[in-house]
Amino acid sequence: MKNLRIVQKMALGYLLLVLLPVIVFGGYLYNQFYMDVMSEYSEGKQKLVVQAGEGFRSNLNKLESIHALFQNNQQLIDYLSGYYVSDAQQVYNYLKDIRPLFMYAQSRDNEISSIKLYKTMSEVQTVQGELENVDQMNERPLDLLSTVNVDEGIWLRGRGDDTTKLPSLSYYQRIYNNSYTEPLGVLEIKSNELLLRNFLKAVDVNQNMQVAIVQDGAKVYHSDGIELDDEQTNELLAMADASNRGYAYLRKQRTLVNSISVPELTTTFYFFSRMDEVFVDIKVKIIVLGLTLLVSLAVLTGIYYATATSLVRRVLGLAKHMRQVDESNLTYYAAGDSNDEIDFLTRSYNSLVRRIDELLGTVRKTELMKKEADYLVLQAQIKPHFLYNTLESIRMLAELNNDQEVVGATYTFGRLLRYTLNSGENESELNLELDNVRHYLEMHKLRMLDRLRFSIEVSANIDDIRCPRFILQPIVENCIQHGIGRSRKRGEIDIAVRRERTELVITIRDNGPGIPEERLKVLRGVLDNELERETLQTDNSGFGLYNVSERIRAFYGGQTALLIESREGEGATFTLRLTVPER
Repeated sequence: MKNLRIVQKMALGYLLLVLLPVIVFGGYLYNQFYMDVMSEYSEGKQKLVVQAGEGFRSNLNKLESIHALFQNNQQLIDYLSGYYVSDAQQVYNYLKDIRPLFMYAQSRDNEISSIKLYKTMSEVQTVQGELENVDQMNERPLDLLSTVNVDEGIWLRGRGDDTTKLPSLSYYQRIYNNSYTEPLGVLEIKSNELLLRNFLKAVDVNQNMQVAIVQDGAKVYHSDGIELDDEQTNELLAMADASNRGYAYLRKQRTLVNSISVPELTTTFYFFSRMDEVFVDIKVKIIVLGLTLLVSLAVLTGIYYATATSLVRRVLGLAKHMRQVDESNLTYYAAGDSNDEIDFLTRSYNSLVRRIDELLGTVRKTELMKKEADYLVLQAQIKPHFLYNTLESIRMLAELNNDQEVVGATYTFGRLLRYTLNSGENESELNLELDNVRHYLEMHKLRMLDRLRFSIEVSANIDDIRCPRFILQPIVENCIQHGIGRSRKRGEIDIAVRRERTELVITIRDNGPGIPEERLKVLRGVLDNELERETLQTDNSGFGLYNVSERIRAFYGGQTALLIESREGEGATFTLRLTVPER
């Protein structure tokens, strides 16, 4: 034990004396209790589901028996066989013998939505809603009826994509002549929602279960409240299908699923139950069991604490010594001769103290050298106002020489430089930002002369509106460098400021060659944060537009955005939509 690491000693003692006994004992008791309750509840629930399923199949058979009323009615067989030649005979016999049959069959059960006959002989008169031609019938039931015997019918589910509504059911069976050699029609019996709802209510008396209906491998209905994801739901359904008991259980999610198959409908019904409801009545037993485990844990923890104290004492001594150490009191701590972590930590600590003492001496020397370097930098620093005064002196000399172009250029450059070098704040007034752009364009106009024309139009009140510095100049620079700078025709840059309700809209338009479509997609993707901004970097362009977009979004919030519109050969338009409510 002496050469074991401290973590190994503590972990081994806690595992053997506290954790393992409590887990084994408590887990065994809880598992036995849990499984007994779970098995009893699951089997009782499955019996209820099977019993309700038998009642549901009985209701299906009751609806199927309506076919016998029509097949064994001789007046109906004669009518469908075309024995009544004149229209008057057909109308008379239909009203006298056949319509009462429809009314009687419809009134037998409130679960019936409608009953309809589709006749095969065209000579027989049709009756809207009761007797229609077979060619008006859906082809799917006819195809399926051709695969069954003459005394059998089929059940079909009404088509629909909405799985939150109970599906409607329809029963189809042929009507034959007396010798069963010729089909005279097809009987269609449509049920309403009560057929399935009464079945589900018989299973879920308390209305606290969730239901899923699967037909031919596809989920056709599911109720609200199934608190499982698709993977967990599919796992439960597969477990229920594979079980010969008809139910399955996910212990982690405390969810039980009972199932029953109805062969007539090729459908399986799954009923989900939360097992938390089952354990409401047995909380007292669980509390007693938990208290017993807690008392056992407290006793075992006390024994373990007494054992671990001897190991922790040295760690506490080292921690107390380390709290007393500071820059003026770097003392060593006496280490033992064992190989466990405490003595290794002590020796490492002593080595660290020695190293810190050495570094403190080095830091003092470095600080002295830094102060000397700062003094030299301060001596060599040129204040910005010295540069402004120099430009002003040049402008005055140009005025003395009556060189107005140099005067204007020097003045404009001075204003531009003063705004650029004023780094005291990260924001400015919008009208000052527009003045800076105007000075910037005037400096470019000195170089480009008549090849550049620009206009700045402000049709909104922008007094006292603040903005981040340099949100317009990078866009104007982009228009010159990548727009009109690449075109031989006269360049035009138009800047307009207007208000649209709660937004201040600034548009910057150029008549350059435009932005290629692929590059435009990349720009928009980066500005919308759908693409990584590294995709924007090229040999001669970088992150200027991205930085403008992010800065205005952080400054104004809301729906603020930088939008770009362009077509090759038609220039580009940059729109800043700033969320600035009108004062």
